[in-house]
Amino acid sequence: MERNLDIIEVTGRMVIDSQANPGIEAEVILRNGAHGRAMVSAPGETEAKTEEEKIRECLTQTVLLRDASGQADIDRLLLREYGKSAGVLALSMAVARAAGAGQFLPLYRYLGGTKAPILPVPMLSMICGGETEEKGIDFQDLMVIPQNTVSFREHLRMGTEVYQALKKILLKDGFDISTGDFGGFAADLKHGEEALHYIQNAIVCAGYEPGIDVKIGIWAEADHLYKKEDGVYCFFKESRHNGIQINRDQKDMMDYYLRLADGFPISFLFNGLSGEAEKERKQVEGMLGHRICLAFQDLDCSHAAVIGMRRAGTVTETLNRVRQAKCAGQKVVITSDLIETEESFVADLAVAAGADYIRFGAPSGGESTSKYNELLRLEEFYYNRKQSMG
Repeated sequence: MERNLDIIEVTGRMVIDSQANPGIEAEVILRNGAHGRAMVSAPGETEAKTEEEKIRECLTQTVLLRDASGQADIDRLLLREYGKSAGVLALSMAVARAAGAGQFLPLYRYLGGTKAPILPVPMLSMICGGETEEKGIDFQDLMVIPQNTVSFREHLRMGTEVYQALKKILLKDGFDISTGDFGGFAADLKHGEEALHYIQNAIVCAGYEPGIDVKIGIWAEADHLYKKEDGVYCFFKESRHNGIQINRDQKDMMDYYLRLADGFPISFLFNGLSGEAEKERKQVEGMLGHRICLAFQDLDCSHAAVIGMRRAGTVTETLNRVRQAKCAGQKVVITSDLIETEESFVADLAVAAGADYIRFGAPSGGESTSKYNELLRLEEFYYNRKQSMG
C-alpha cells in the first residue's frame, strides 16, 4: 500500500449494542486501501437511525478527501459542525483506526507514539445496583481492584477468580446471580455493607488477602440518590429491606463513608456526594483523602479524573482530557459507557494515554471481555516485541 492517507469513502450503518438496542458503526476507507471501523451505542432506535443518516449525508462531506492522519483537525471540524453525538464519535474513532492501519501501526502506538505502553489496572465490577436496576444495592457499582502485580494478565486473572468465587457464594446463599449494568451481580442484598462483606469473603475464598492483594472500589453515583428539596440521600432499596425509610443527610453520608473505610479495604470512591455538596466533598477529602482515591465529576478536589469517550466526544478531546488530568497531578480512570458494544477501541486508547485504571465492567459479557482481551493481546504483543529486540 502507498502511504496516501486521504479518506475516499465513509459508510454509516446500524448495529446492535449489549442491551439489544440499535448502535451506530462508522467505516472509513483510505486511498491506499487501509480501512477502519468503530461502533458506538446510540440510545434509542430513532437516534441510531438519525446518526446513520448523518454519517452518510453530512459527516461524509466534512471528512471526504482529508488526510486521515490529521486527527485533531478532523475532530475539531466534526465538533464545530455537528457537536457531540454517537455518529461523530464513531467516525472519529474509525478515522483514527484507518490512519493507524494506513501507517502499519497498531492502534495504541498510533495514538500514543513511541513511548513504552503502560497497561492500566482494571476495576472489575462485582455487585451492581443504582437507579437502573430494580434489585441490587443503592450504589451503582462495587468493584475489586487487584494489587501488587506488574502484569495486566495477572490483574485480570485475580479479578476473574474473585468474580467466580462471589458467584458461588451468592448461589450457595440462595441469591439470584443475574447480572446488571457493567456485568456485576444484581443480587437483592439488604444494603451496601452486606454487599461489601460478600465481596470481601469472595476475595478470601479466591485465595487472596483483602487490602493487600485486592482492594475494593465504590462507584456511588450519589447524585441519583440525592433529593435536593429535602437535602437528603434516599436509599430506596435499603429502605425496602428494612421496612423504614433510610435517608442520610450530608453529615450522615460522610460518617457512612468513614465507617465503610474503617470496615473494608476501600481504595477508590467515585461521586460519593452530590454535586450540590461542594463544601462537604472537600471535607470528605480531608477525612479520607489520605486513605482513598477520591473522584468527583468536574471538581478540583478529585484525586482522579474519570474520562469516558462518549462524554469527551472525539478521540482528540479524550486524549486532551487525559493530558489535562495528568498536568493537574490526577490519576486517570478510563471508563466505558453504561451501554456498550464489543468495540475495543477504548482499550487501545487507555494504553496509549497511559491511564492508571480502567473500568470496563465485570469479566463477563462480550462488551467487556472484548476490551479485556484486547489488553491481553497488547501486553503479549509488546512483551514479545521487547524480547525480540533483546
